[in-house]
Amino acid sequence: MPDSPRRSNSCNESGFGVVEIVVAMFLIGLLAVAFLPILVQSVRVSDTNVTIAAATQVVAQQLERVGAAGSSCSAVKAVTASVPAAVETKRGLLQPHLRLNLPSTDVCAEPYLRVVQMRVWASGVGSKDELAAAETLILLDAP
Repeated sequence: MPDSPRRSNSCNESGFGVVEIVVAMFLIGLLAVAFLPILVQSVRVSDTNVTIAAATQVVAQQLERVGAAGSSCSAVKAVTASVPAAVETKRGLLQPHLRLNLPSTDVCAEPYLRVVQMRVWASGVGSKDELAAAETLILLDAP
């Protein structure tokens, strides 16, 4: 009979054992737990940034609406007197607000040339917290 290969009894086995795998999983778990608060915070910040970006868009739309009304005193007063409708976004409703720094007793009569300040801001519906705001000067050149 030819010599059959014999197995050696040496401990020269390669690969990972169960203990090594458990230790590696434990270390990966510790790293995951350590990074979890950072991930949660980044999701919150991202959500806030999306809301602020949407509010900024709403403010820009309101400024464009006022600009499209023209530069007459009566047209700008009419636009700012109406309460803008709430705007629906993916994150909820945003309420735009407009305030014209012009006394309500101001009579738009000839000759008329005045620079007035306007403030536009957006907040969540039912909230007084401003999410975005802008101020601008408007030249009113006609009654």
